[in-house]
Amino acid sequence: MKKITVIALASIMALSGCATQPGGTGSASNNNSPAANAASGAVVGALAGCGLAVLMKKKCADGAAIGGVLGAALAWTSTSNKVASAQQVNEQSRRAGIAIPVNEVRLREYALHPISSTAVTGGEMKVIGDITLIGQSAQRPEVVQTMILINPDGTNASDTPQRARVETVDGAGQFQAINTYKIPKGMPQGQYRVSSTLTLNGREVSKRMTGFQVAYLDGKQMVKFAAL
Repeated sequence: MKKITVIALASIMALSGCATQPGGTGSASNNNSPAANAASGAVVGALAGCGLAVLMKKKCADGAAIGGVLGAALAWTSTSNKVASAQQVNEQSRRAGIAIPVNEVRLREYALHPISSTAVTGGEMKVIGDITLIGQSAQRPEVVQTMILINPDGTNASDTPQRARVETVDGAGQFQAINTYKIPKGMPQGQYRVSSTLTLNGREVSKRMTGFQVAYLDGKQMVKFAAL
């Protein structure tokens, strides 16, 4: 029975991860709907929870309630901000001795880090992608950030990576892509990793990793972040 339970729970995680981001691609802007993401995750979680209950010889309604909570907890949203202009980053780069490309926008720097050092399960964690683009171009570049949550055993928490277009990118400049994840209560203890890949006009230009540890501290289940 234990093996069946583990497999069923893994299926709930995968299905909920897929449901929170239909089609696998979203927009990192201020137009996302956290309620819609949570609702879609809850629906699929409820369906998977019902299946788990049947395997455990319990009522479908009981499993649906548990799965619905888990599905909603796995919802995520993305937003983005522009924090420095093209003129500012290009001038800073020139002073640093970096040649500014003409008729092209290139990645100068990409960093990934959590917004705080600790969080509580049942709350939220925010992972920030700091993106610096330099150059000059009449065409608006397309920047997409792909996030993958990796379990302590090395497996992906979802079959579908979370992809979000950084909508505030309108050329060169410095941008922040803010990814918010809801942390399920009772999340298994261990060291988790968040892998992020950045693409510029469809071409992979950078890959970064950060991480967090789920552990019990002072009787509470806490999440402690650590850069990798």
